[in-house]
Amino acid sequence: MKSRTSELAVGIFVILFGCALFFLAMKVSGLAGTNLKDSYSMTATFDNVNGIKPRAKVALSGVKVGEVESITLDPLTRLATVKINLDGELTSFNDEQLKTVQEGALEELRYSSDYEAATPSQQKEMEKQLIANMNSITNIDEDAYIMVATNGLLGEKYLKIVPGGGLNYLKRGDQIGNTQSTMEIEDLVSKFVTGGAGDSAAKKDSNDSSDAETVEFTDETASFVE
Repeated sequence: MKSRTSELAVGIFVILFGCALFFLAMKVSGLAGTNLKDSYSMTATFDNVNGIKPRAKVALSGVKVGEVESITLDPLTRLATVKINLDGELTSFNDEQLKTVQEGALEELRYSSDYEAATPSQQKEMEKQLIANMNSITNIDEDAYIMVATNGLLGEKYLKIVPGGGLNYLKRGDQIGNTQSTMEIEDLVSKFVTGGAGDSAAKKDSNDSSDAETVEFTDETASFVE
């Protein structure tokens, strides 16, 4: 009886361990769903997104703020369009921060030539429109860029958002215009070889031109001496 109880306990332990391992694998692979809060979508266009797959993480300052939803190829431009889902709580200003950002934007607006040339009623309308547009902004500025990065030397590929220094911010649903694509080792080697060959050819042409000038100068000198 005691032996049977021990075998039953071991069996239950193995089953629980297997379930825990399964859910851990699902969590790591990103197949167990998403925990993004107040999610919204943005897009970015790349020349090369080799290694990026759906469910790949999107990070800002080392913090996961979203994940890749889909990757499509534009048949006309032949560029890859990546659609990402971002966490609204992590990529939006709180009420106090938004108020500070709005005050800075209003101050910048009041120094613009269009604002100074407008009538008082038009100026109020411009201010009202600016505040309305900023209610859906993110904390990703227009100067920021998104790049394909790697966790370590041989780690997984992910998208990394690098903040800029601008005062204008992207809205939800906008496209991140500044991108940096995957850098292939083959491209680096090819660029290095091609660049080296070009430098050698230029150097050779320069030397040939210098030699020709020397010979011509020598001939003229000899003719003068005669």
